[in-house]
Amino acid sequence: MQVQKPDYQNSILNLVNSILNSYGAPYRYRTLPAVDDILKKDYRHVVLLVLDGMGVSVLERFLTKDSFLRRHFQREISSVFPPTTVAATTTLESGLAPAEHGWLGWSMYFPEIQDKVNVFLNTTGSGKVIEGELLASRLMPYEKVGSQIMHVCEAKAYEVSPFGDYHIDTFEELISGVKTLCERDEKNYLYAYWPEPDHVMHEGGCTCREAGEWLEKIDRELERLSAELSDTLLLVTADHGHIDGRNVSMEAYPELMDCLKCLPAVEPRALSFHLKEGMEEEFLEIFKKHFGQEFLLFSRKEITGSQLFGEGAYHPRFQEAIGDYFAVAVGELNLFDTDEEKEAIIGVHAGMTKEEMTVPLIVVEKPKKRKNLSA
Repeated sequence: MQVQKPDYQNSILNLVNSILNSYGAPYRYRTLPAVDDILKKDYRHVVLLVLDGMGVSVLERFLTKDSFLRRHFQREISSVFPPTTVAATTTLESGLAPAEHGWLGWSMYFPEIQDKVNVFLNTTGSGKVIEGELLASRLMPYEKVGSQIMHVCEAKAYEVSPFGDYHIDTFEELISGVKTLCERDEKNYLYAYWPEPDHVMHEGGCTCREAGEWLEKIDRELERLSAELSDTLLLVTADHGHIDGRNVSMEAYPELMDCLKCLPAVEPRALSFHLKEGMEEEFLEIFKKHFGQEFLLFSRKEITGSQLFGEGAYHPRFQEAIGDYFAVAVGELNLFDTDEEKEAIIGVHAGMTKEEMTVPLIVVEKPKKRKNLSA
């Protein structure tokens, strides 16, 4: 498989910084010049739609060149590292690189509880529920792009998603919500998110029939929506791509687990290892024996110097989150916690392959419609 690092000069991070810049909001990273030029047209409504898991390879597998999305495909851009929903959507929501916002993956190690926490579910590695506010939100807060925009101008901002302030439960509701908000007599920015085709590819793999059906539905509904929009810029991208993985679990490697304070954190293809005192030499020997061909292994110092997680400042919790060593998948292998997990997942992401890292930038421009004066 082709190894591909994130490109922080041509990425979803740069895309969202272009959006911040266009509203006059402070921004910390490079912008995308091609997107800057489009945003200078000052559309009344700007919509950023994120389709979870719809990498370029997925888009090209299921949609023909004459499909709506591929006709409006502008270029390939990079995800961030790791290319996974937690890290990438937080970048799109905040305008910050993962190194700076600190939300690195599905689970993260927190020294306060001496365990890893599934950041969206607020559960520990052992399954215990943490009561109250999400621990990650409390310890790693960030300001959303919409809020940053509303601080500096009169534009309104909305999040149209199953988790947003404009709550939706179906894709049809997402389409309807975007249409409704783009008909309002106001300047606004919409961040819209939908969890497919990621969900069905995790269960059925990258070539499953359900993924194709989702792509066709998304393409059809967005073309229909586009015909009804006016004075609107629609930007469509994804948080990451997908590959079909080959899975193993920590249960098969008790000698590796004996070296660790807790189960590996972050993602099955991007793993942080927190070592017990005095176990470094043994850990390195065991890991390289079993996984040396499938993963790149970095020390904490090497990871910090690599700028793999972004070129800006590091979140105060970053060093602890990446552990003593950090492993990055460059092949098909994934290391899950349990046998149950490894059997449940087929499609995967968060590693450093071209398929996982490359996402589309799709641009649909809908100028202001002229009123029909002939009636």
